[in-house]
Amino acid sequence: MEIDYALIAERLKLREEDIRRGFKRGIIIREEYKGVPMIAFRKKIKHIERGTALFLNENLDYIMGYPKIRRALVLNPTIKNYFIDKVVVEEKLDGYNVRIAKINNNIVAITRGGHVCPFTTKKAIQILNTKFFDNNPNLMLCGEMIGLNNPYVPHYYEEVDRGWENLGFYIFDIRDRETNEPLSIKEKIEICKKYNLPYVEPIGEFDKEDAHEYIKEIIDRLNAENREGVVLKDPDMAINPIKYTTHKTQCGDLKAAFTFFYDLGVDFMFSRVVREGYQAFEFNENDDALKKRALDIGESILYPMVDTIKKVHSGERVTEDFEIVVDSEEDLKEFLEYLKRLHMQFIIKNMEKIKADDEYKIKVKIGKIYSATNDKVLSHLNGGLW
Repeated sequence: MEIDYALIAERLKLREEDIRRGFKRGIIIREEYKGVPMIAFRKKIKHIERGTALFLNENLDYIMGYPKIRRALVLNPTIKNYFIDKVVVEEKLDGYNVRIAKINNNIVAITRGGHVCPFTTKKAIQILNTKFFDNNPNLMLCGEMIGLNNPYVPHYYEEVDRGWENLGFYIFDIRDRETNEPLSIKEKIEICKKYNLPYVEPIGEFDKEDAHEYIKEIIDRLNAENREGVVLKDPDMAINPIKYTTHKTQCGDLKAAFTFFYDLGVDFMFSRVVREGYQAFEFNENDDALKKRALDIGESILYPMVDTIKKVHSGERVTEDFEIVVDSEEDLKEFLEYLKRLHMQFIIKNMEKIKADDEYKIKVKIGKIYSATNDKVLSHLNGGLW
């Protein structure tokens, strides 16, 4: 299909030159979903957020990318300086960010990168009351898909465990799908209750002057429970939210990254270690607590790295594994084709039929291959120079 750069530029309030340059530089890429061509923005261009997906249909419908959430390195004085008056604290769930909207009478789930994920789309339709979209066609549900049986960030959550599948979706924002304008937290909760939609319930609302003291206690509790962290919001969503994560999350990120250290290690290490430094300072840790934190960080880096080297040395190809549950072989095939379009290297490690309530489904284990780590470790073990 021929791309009408001028029409797309007019729809998005950009210059035609911006669209042409975006395609040329690979910032804007072509996609397709159910026969409808679309484009996705891999990076932000002016006011158009990364992850924006525009469908090349008659209306040029688009779903704006979710705005980047900045991070607080210290709670005090950041909260006092940033917020207007009150601060609402919500739990930051450890999953993957998804925007769900209705396009061409079809529900679609858009990942952070602007791709329509067929797996997530089918799960969202099963989980959500889709009548919401009939009555609110201009809105999108922004949420986190969580659980052990997801293809991007597997992490066990007891509250979404159904025995045969550990997966759930929780809404954290409701926004206009084109302008990204968010509803207030009160409006969001009212709508979620009206349509029986799952949402992230606020932990508390505090005055900005002393909110940091309460949030430190919340962080300690979440860390002890191996949870990810918090998102801090203005009650009216008049300013963008900010986030703050736990020690366990930093260590977990490092552990995952250094399992595939030639692919992910450099990108993950500096920011996580810096977060740990500021957190140790603000929480006023004594020598014993600081020593334990340092030990945790070191183990998170060294142990997975050595384990990877041992596995490659023994002839094993190291993979990042995840398990998903799908309804049929057709659904699995569609998802695997989607992974191929994303240029992901993977192998099927196991596939089995399982009993899911009153029907049978397919549970499949997929291993994502990180080529640089596997190939470079093998090369160095065989005497290759750095």
